Amino acid sequence: MERTLAAICLVAPALLSAPAYATGELTCGNGKDVSIDLLVGHVDVLSISRLVVRVGDKTWSSTPDSFPGQPILIGQAFEDDKHLLLDITDEAVNEVVGRLRVVKLQEGESRVSAGVLGMKGVGAWAVECSEGE
Repeated sequence: MERTLAAICLVAPALLSAPAYATGELTCGNGKDVSIDLLVGHVDVLSISRLVVRVGDKTWSSTPDSFPGQPILIGQAFEDDKHLLLDITDEAVNEVVGRLRVVKLQEGESRVSAGVLGMKGVGAWAVECSEGE
């Protein structure tokens, strides 16, 4: 019992001082009829908790209970300071049904993110991306 109590006393301060991680939105679109919205966590690795894709009157969603649409999943994703790469799969993870490829560039105070969104059997579009809180 004393060892457990000692371990808790040693670990508790570290847990209490750990930083709080917030979530933010990343939205990419063509300003017309195409958009992809990601709810991302601000941690050391890319953490996507929600994905919604809209093309015309079609909608795909990784959380169809709260954001109605054809069910999709995040297949794999990667982000660094220059790129964001995302593969979208069908609900059964049988095939890749969409891809987002974004290039990010920052020069001084200016930051621009743009890329390409493709949905299998539907089309591909150039998109501009912006981050929100």
